[in-house]
Amino acid sequence: MRHSFMTYQPASEAEAAAVSDGTRLGGQPHWLAEPQWPVDPYENELAEFMGQFRIPAADGGEGGARMVYLFAIGFSGEHATVVQPGGHVTESFDTRAETTGPTALDRVHLLRVEEELDLAQLERELEPVEDEYEGDREERLEDLLEERRKNAEGSIRMNQLGGPDVVPVWLQADDHPGTDWQLVAQFDSVQLPFPVNFGDTGVGYLFFSPDGGEADFFFQCC
Repeated sequence: MRHSFMTYQPASEAEAAAVSDGTRLGGQPHWLAEPQWPVDPYENELAEFMGQFRIPAADGGEGGARMVYLFAIGFSGEHATVVQPGGHVTESFDTRAETTGPTALDRVHLLRVEEELDLAQLERELEPVEDEYEGDREERLEDLLEERRKNAEGSIRMNQLGGPDVVPVWLQADDHPGTDWQLVAQFDSVQLPFPVNFGDTGVGYLFFSPDGGEADFFFQCC
């Protein structure tokens, strides 16, 4: 298991063009199939595109690589996901065959990993203490992990780019959507480069199902 802490970086025009079919925030979706733009049921308008996240073929279940698209439904706190190929859309949301629409960011932002933290390696590096009880060792390990999760200012880092064996940093209790669901990304609402409604200083979690068929987004807040 590991953590994969990330930052958001504005992309140059060349970088944005290079990642048009990859993982990014903002811009316009790169559809892998026919467009499926979710509709805000309250305003009967296209939802706001937040970003897209490529799932490599090795992790995409049957049928190869996938793309997960994330949309905000106004400022209601609701969100919709679309998975292509396959076309699964979050239940209760209609879609329109629109290629472009409203976006959270006109300028594309890249998600760049700043540090990977291997939890097993951290445990192996924990200095032994003679005659230490197992419970005390576990407590020391948890304290060390807590420190390594912090940024330079001392805050717990909540932005992660997911992948195999990447585990969430939960703001509240463990809330996995299902067995073997993979974390795609998690987002600290305070640090995102655009406003979101994740509740009170919330953290959003985007997951992908093991069969490659669907995605799930939810948030936890203080």
